Amino acid sequence: MQQFTAFLSRATQAIRSWCLRLAMNTTTRLSFVAVLSVIAVMACDSMPLTSPTGSTISLSIDRNVLPLNGQATLRAVVTESSGTAVHNGTMVTFQPAIGTTSPPEAATVNGVATVTFLAGSISGTGFIHAFSGGARTGSGNSSSGGVEVKIGAAAAGGISVSATPSSVSQSGGTVTISALVMDPSNNPLPGVSVLFTASTGTLSATTALSDSNGIARTQLTTFQTSTVNAIAGSAKGEVRVEASSAPSVVIEATSPATVGVAHPITVTFPVSANSSPRQVQSVVVDFGDGTSDTRTNVTGAAAFIHTYQREGGVTITARVTDVGGNTGLSSRAILVQRSQPSVTLTSSAATVSVSGAANGTVTFTVNVPTPAAGQPSIQSVVVRRNDGTVIYSSSASGSQQFAYRFDTPGTYTMTATATDAAGSSGTASTVVTVTP
Repeated sequence: MQQFTAFLSRATQAIRSWCLRLAMNTTTRLSFVAVLSVIAVMACDSMPLTSPTGSTISLSIDRNVLPLNGQATLRAVVTESSGTAVHNGTMVTFQPAIGTTSPPEAATVNGVATVTFLAGSISGTGFIHAFSGGARTGSGNSSSGGVEVKIGAAAAGGISVSATPSSVSQSGGTVTISALVMDPSNNPLPGVSVLFTASTGTLSATTALSDSNGIARTQLTTFQTSTVNAIAGSAKGEVRVEASSAPSVVIEATSPATVGVAHPITVTFPVSANSSPRQVQSVVVDFGDGTSDTRTNVTGAAAFIHTYQREGGVTITARVTDVGGNTGLSSRAILVQRSQPSVTLTSSAATVSVSGAANGTVTFTVNVPTPAAGQPSIQSVVVRRNDGTVIYSSSASGSQQFAYRFDTPGTYTMTATATDAAGSSGTASTVVTVTP
């Protein structure tokens, strides 16, 4: 553009000089016209191509829940009023209310302009819009609205807080506070700023970012019982840290657990090299789902087995009481995920005639692989027509065949549903066309 401006300036000066000549011959006049033509063509070439009148823009993004400094792919589909894609090279400008796009504008290829959305380091919720010529998202024309993104703390759907260890001695001590941040689908959410507060004691940091596992940490130093709150956007959780001479307690439990599968949990009582083992009167484990279990007169580690019935984030809490009446408390946050049975359904023919040699009969094969060791067993396998009619049922896994006769012409969608002991289901479908 700077080169064009310089050229235009020089051309203008030349034209002014020619116009001042008293004897302007025919050759000079033709040169003048040629120069003006060149200037006009270059000016047109320098203008960006935008969408024609009546065009519409539709925005989409592959991820609308992002951690701080996260990235997503943003696409704008630009369509002319006739329904066809705009010319390649049509420029689209993106306008995010939060974060940025790289680059700020992009040219279409086959009607699609693609840029990278950069969430940045500020939490919040906002819309992204785009425009090209008179077409603009979120305006009064026929284009669809923009896309909404949630960044950092604004994306948090829940938070589970634990303390390790969960108690300090009467003379004081330091514990690690861990806050597991989850999105609305109970997936760990990294890059979220978590605010910590404590009713008593001192925190090493009042804010911390969740790591790649969705966990933000700080340390609490106290000699009194303290309640620590963790806040990320609208999500809030808390944990209580006891100050006593109670035994130290450690919970060992892997994450994630699987719905319907027995999950091992071990509670131990570490002691220092100069201390003798505690005589534990009772261990009560709260599994975080409204159920608990108790062991009495424990020596050594206490082993528990628990089967969770629903997915989500839970906090396992162990309360240990020694023979002196002192109580120790520990907690551990884990995720519980649901497994899904695998099932396939195939037919011997995609088309069958009710008056043909097969007389409308089709053989179906439904296959449900046997679950791996430790996974919930298959409780039922049911095949239904699209009108809900059950045409086959079984309670076994493996490959199974059955024949079914169709009496009426039409198109039928057959769906197989496999359900395991945890209540999880998997489905598969096949379509059969029945002719007269």
